[in-house]
Amino acid sequence: MTTNLFRLRTPLNEQGLIEALRHTENVDVEQIDHDVDLSGVDELILILNSRGAGDSTIDADLVEPLHRSLRHLPQHITTDMRVWHWFCVVKYPELVWLRWRGLYPADPEEGFLKGVGHRPVPAGRFLGTPSINGQGRNTFARLFFAAERLIGAQGEDYALVRRLFSSQELHLGVSDREYGLLPPVNRVLTRELAGLPDLKVRAGVRQLNALGGSLCLDLLGEDEITVLVREGLLEAAG
Repeated sequence: MTTNLFRLRTPLNEQGLIEALRHTENVDVEQIDHDVDLSGVDELILILNSRGAGDSTIDADLVEPLHRSLRHLPQHITTDMRVWHWFCVVKYPELVWLRWRGLYPADPEEGFLKGVGHRPVPAGRFLGTPSINGQGRNTFARLFFAAERLIGAQGEDYALVRRLFSSQELHLGVSDREYGLLPPVNRVLTRELAGLPDLKVRAGVRQLNALGGSLCLDLLGEDEITVLVREGLLEAAG
């Protein structure tokens, strides 16, 4: 079932975030001339919310239905962070709290403070900028763009995408660097590093990072990138 898609009229900043979360009905939004089917996302989020305490498994559960719902949209829509601000602040704020805090706060301001047994949630999990780093922080954008770079708009097998989100260290390593924009690099790093201990993940990521200034990674094939990553792992082990 298709529904309307919205975005904020103006991007939110940290100063306006708490008030927006307190009164989501007052957030100024505008309809986008593209319909989406969010029924799969809605159903899953109901299940996740009823499950209670959140953790990183939410990412692997949510990435496929979210990407399938939005992958038909043009790039100028998916790269508009006002859309992702709407997802996090207006449409599904409870999922953001659940994922990063484990519990919906009594008041939004409380959610950004350290509490007994609860992690403070960085504002970037609701917001984020158009940069690769900003997209990698926003709770929903990070899932969508990871799938885009790993399997693209026509992909049907999400196994590799779910593997990426089995390692938060790996996802951070990819989303914090410019080579994370390159689909072949994403695929190789996920195949080679997902599931490894964090120290080995960091070694593989560092190897490409060190070579990024001397090699044009976008000109290398996946086999060549694989060799570089494996060399980094061997050096770290030696």
